[in-house]
Amino acid sequence: MPNGLPLTLALIVLGSANAAEIRAQKVVAEIKAAHPEITGLELAATRSAQEGCKTIAATEVKEIGEKCDKDEFTAMKTNQPFVEQEKDEFDATLPIHDSAGKIIGTVGIDFKAGPGQTKETVVRQAQQIASELEKRITSKEQLFEPAK
Repeated sequence: MPNGLPLTLALIVLGSANAAEIRAQKVVAEIKAAHPEITGLELAATRSAQEGCKTIAATEVKEIGEKCDKDEFTAMKTNQPFVEQEKDEFDATLPIHDSAGKIIGTVGIDFKAGPGQTKETVVRQAQQIASELEKRITSKEQLFEPAK
């Protein structure tokens, strides 16, 4: 079976056959590869009012197409990071902005909990990663454009 076939089949089953082809998915994969300290990464945005807010790109394929939840809505509404500390992990969700500063979605980043790690240190790490993402995707349209 060719390498890309399982991902393609999974995306078709999830109803997101084009997710692997959009720029957001490519950027998520590249940022995850550059940051071994994170265990997962996902982008959520609203493409149209009919579709509503949902995960459009993720390191875990099964998350693509999931509707936004409290994490995403809180980050978008407050324009502030939303951080949850779980048993062995931190989950940070931050708004992402276009080049004019308008919120275009959110990035969710999972960090494995380590000694001395706090919500504040996680927020700083997450803000650096969100900043990298914002430099690579400067508009809502770029989230959905074909990957190059």
